[in-house]
Amino acid sequence: MAAHLRQRAVVSSFICTPPESPSGFTFALFKRSQQVSTYPGKWAVCSGSIEPTDASPEDAAKREILEETTLSDADIVLLRKGKPFSLVDEALKTEWTIHPFAWQLKDGANPIKFDWEHTDYQFVKPEELASMDHVPQLEVGLSRILVSPETEKDLAVLRNDHKCGAKALALKALELLSKAVQSKELASLSTSKEFWAELKWRAWHLAKNGRPSMGAAIEAGLFRTLDNIRHMFLTSPGGIDSVPLPLLKSSTESAIETTIEAKKQSLSDLVGHFTKFVEMSARHEKGAATKIVTLSSSGTITESLARMIERLALLNLSVKISVLESRPKFEGVTFVNTLLESLDSQTGANTHVEVEIVSDASVASVVADADYLVFGGDKVIPNGDVSNKIGSLTAALVAKNLNPKCSVAALFETDKIAGSGFDAGHLKVEYNDEAEVMDAWPTSAVVALEKNQKQGYKVKVKNAYFEWVPAKYIDYYISEQGLLSRQDIEQLGTESEELEKRVFEDL
Repeated sequence: MAAHLRQRAVVSSFICTPPESPSGFTFALFKRSQQVSTYPGKWAVCSGSIEPTDASPEDAAKREILEETTLSDADIVLLRKGKPFSLVDEALKTEWTIHPFAWQLKDGANPIKFDWEHTDYQFVKPEELASMDHVPQLEVGLSRILVSPETEKDLAVLRNDHKCGAKALALKALELLSKAVQSKELASLSTSKEFWAELKWRAWHLAKNGRPSMGAAIEAGLFRTLDNIRHMFLTSPGGIDSVPLPLLKSSTESAIETTIEAKKQSLSDLVGHFTKFVEMSARHEKGAATKIVTLSSSGTITESLARMIERLALLNLSVKISVLESRPKFEGVTFVNTLLESLDSQTGANTHVEVEIVSDASVASVVADADYLVFGGDKVIPNGDVSNKIGSLTAALVAKNLNPKCSVAALFETDKIAGSGFDAGHLKVEYNDEAEVMDAWPTSAVVALEKNQKQGYKVKVKNAYFEWVPAKYIDYYISEQGLLSRQDIEQLGTESEELEKRVFEDL
């Protein structure tokens, strides 16, 4: 960082048409007016400084778009973000750190209305940018939000999967990367330098733009794999760029398989720690049962509870599991069936477990006499806050206030721990298709609501998927490393940040 240069962090937003639309991917270019202080008369995208009041670069981008075009959340949705980069303008004595984003126009979006900063706008194709008199290095920002057709398809696989949990999605991302090694796009590359760069870009987009709400686990698997590949060739003269391409490809596939196997072992270790944790305080009185409340359908929770039930059954101890139905897709019912099918009847588990499925609104009645509230973690940030299925916060709040003896335990593998970067600390609720909520309603109720909406009544149906449980409501963090303290989580978050910097510092 040059001492004589002023530092400015800015957002650069490409407002675009859907890649699958008849026109394909096009984006809006704005002609800067003569009244702006930098680059007057040049073509640019919607941009502006990140202010101290902005919660994240993404929020800054949305604010700038609203100010400069009047487009709001009702008109646009984040398609993807690009890796930030820096450029120096010696004439302006400024070093810019640019955060690029691609925002897709929704169906029925309002028309763009530009303010005094611009005099005109037009939609162009990526290949047309070179012929425009544009602001410096706009092509770099564009390259960072563009992806290949194969990558677009892979991102859709992760983005549209609303059944798998974070661990399963992380494994799926690794499988997608493995397939990419032999794909047509990467097969067309003739050098290890090209292959390695494209592989890292593919991994970066899968991690950051596939399913951000579950991104921590996806990132950890992909980034550790790349770091392991990097370590394989640290001592090679010329580094990875000089490694024979067939060797690099086979090493990549081997490294991915090693990561997948390590993740399977990681879950086994977590299950063992959880089982010992519950066993130490299980109810031993005759006729008594250890009572546990949980929600949603998590592979980690399923495996942990199943093995714990079997262990207690062998000790002739009983367990009662209360499962919230987890609207809107009723994952609680799926969870119960999967849990019971996974039990080994030879342990006597079927005679030592009682399960009840209750409505989400009944959470107070089931935590009132529970010993544990147990849930997973799709993302954990360094201060100990945990993101999980909607309803987790309500359950934790009720447990801590109604039954202080109920211990709240979050179960997750340490690859769910994110760094303390800008985005990691941006606590958001993920919303999805409102139809998933309405599908459970009587047809007459849906018809009546739509009628009222057509008459001008403002009624929104919101389908929240995830929310954050603050650390103050969580008593125990259980991972494959055993019980974690908040200090442990903070340290692991720092290591996660360092890993990302190490792998992508040259992109």
